[in-house]
Amino acid sequence: MTASLEGVWSPGRAPAHEFSLKVLAVIADEATRTLFSRVITSDELMLASDLAEGIVLAETAAPDIAFIDVGLGDGAGLAMVHHLKALTPEATVFALATRAELEAGAHAVALGGAGLFLLPLGGDEVLNAVGSVRLRFAERALRMQLEQESARSARAAGWIARVAELADARDCNAAAQQVAEVFVEATGAAAAAVYLAAGERSSELARSAVTGPLDRAPAYGNEADILDFARREQLIVVPLALRKLAAGHLLLQKEPGRSSAFPSVRRPDSAASTPRRAPLLDGLVKLLATQATTALALLGERERSTGGAAMKDPASSAYSFAYYVDVAGREIDKARRYGRRFTIATIVIEPDAAAPERPDDLAFWRITPTPPANTLNPGQVVEHLLRAVRDTDILARVDENEFHLLMPETAGLEAHACHRRMLSHVAESEKRAGYLPKGLLVGVATFPHDGQSLAQLLRIARRRADATKSSIVHRIPQDRRNMAEIVSLLVRETPTPDGASAISAPRALDLSVSDTILLATSVVRNALRGGAVFLLVAHHDGLSLGAQVKALLASPRDDVVVHTVDLRSSPGCDDIEALCVLAEHGAYALVGRNQGGFVKGIHAADPLLADFLAERLGRAAGLRVFG
Repeated sequence: MTASLEGVWSPGRAPAHEFSLKVLAVIADEATRTLFSRVITSDELMLASDLAEGIVLAETAAPDIAFIDVGLGDGAGLAMVHHLKALTPEATVFALATRAELEAGAHAVALGGAGLFLLPLGGDEVLNAVGSVRLRFAERALRMQLEQESARSARAAGWIARVAELADARDCNAAAQQVAEVFVEATGAAAAAVYLAAGERSSELARSAVTGPLDRAPAYGNEADILDFARREQLIVVPLALRKLAAGHLLLQKEPGRSSAFPSVRRPDSAASTPRRAPLLDGLVKLLATQATTALALLGERERSTGGAAMKDPASSAYSFAYYVDVAGREIDKARRYGRRFTIATIVIEPDAAAPERPDDLAFWRITPTPPANTLNPGQVVEHLLRAVRDTDILARVDENEFHLLMPETAGLEAHACHRRMLSHVAESEKRAGYLPKGLLVGVATFPHDGQSLAQLLRIARRRADATKSSIVHRIPQDRRNMAEIVSLLVRETPTPDGASAISAPRALDLSVSDTILLATSVVRNALRGGAVFLLVAHHDGLSLGAQVKALLASPRDDVVVHTVDLRSSPGCDDIEALCVLAEHGAYALVGRNQGGFVKGIHAADPLLADFLAERLGRAAGLRVFG
């Protein structure tokens, strides 16, 4: 057939009398072939004038209905009826015979033919034969559809019962996870994500549950952000709403090559509903969405009435994301009113950190469903992070491997220091002091420099966290203590930036000393405009970056910390030019060698590299730059 039985006739498709059949006619008589051409207009007609051509068409096209002249080839047409039934068992075969060939026609029916027509034929006879076959296929398809819907109705009772039990869930996040699982099972979707109101005081939406390959979905954002993501990813949006009650949105990702299993809900790029193919499923999805909305609303009211019940994440010592959003909202209001600053950090634990590029590279941080004895699990991570932050900071858990940290009254430099403490605590917990955990991604964003709303700050912090994944620091063997070797390695590596991390990826530097000084001057002046600044710069006699930085800071400032280090006493470091900048709104690192008046090296807006170089350069000069 042109389509499988499953697709012959189902709601939303063409009516049964309109779908196309493949019709094969093997007839020697030219007048009869002309009759078929004139009568068969809405189906695919294949005409053959001899048996050899007819067999080729039957083998390649698999006809739904065939008309065979049994008198062809001195009776060989009779054998073709039997052969055709062997080739395409589902085909309906009619024998054509003259009065003199009636006996052969009777034998054809006995061999599996569906009927016998006398030649010459009439147009009505052909149309009636094709119509009977069409009706039989339609009846079979309808029966299959009814059986499928009956089975789905039986399963629907179970799904409805599961949604009815949501009100007994531990909290809204646990209920949202059950909603995602039920909808994936009921619709055959590949993945689902549930977004609920982030907090009582917030109009933003937080990703409360996800199942399947939708972990790239944003963890937080306003409704427009979430629907924009759904439009880009071509997801189906099911509103979790009932009259004036709105709980959030459910996003469904279709299984590749599959569309008929989805309900007639609106796509995010259209205000109008788009007709879908399964009325039963359509009604079921609406019923499940309505039940889920009611249950989630009841859970929300229960959590609000019990006060602190939703403050803590039940699986760790961290706070819940809803509580985090409430506190962040108050912090934003206070910062705007009194002109203060605060910082947030996004902390991501990679489920499977990339393998080391060299045997001596460090990649010890791996989180697996069943962590080996020498790795950390997310619950342990929380404890290490809590020891690194202050009592006034709020650490919240978004999902299994993502955390957010709110640091009130904290500017950018203090956030850099907190980042260092977190990395240090993790490394010490693994008895690898001085090593950098490769699978721990941290990005910070400060109000008001980086954004005026929590959604903006979270997006920037997450982008910066992702950028640290490809930091060049991860390619430096961490047991190397010699500064000269480290600089040579950095200059030799100089990878080409690509992908999402291009902003912080290192660029090759090949400039004259005077041009390098102009570049450093621009960077330092830009950093000074943002407030507090930490600077470390290499200084030596003659034209150098250190001399220029001293000239720029002729007037001392309380909010500027400057370290000028003389590296000439360290082996292999007499020609090194270096500058490390940690500012309120970013970080910068430059390092290279002065070779005949030209500086060859790298520079990058990479906080990990700036921290690493500042610590190592200070150590090479016998100075501890970080407390």
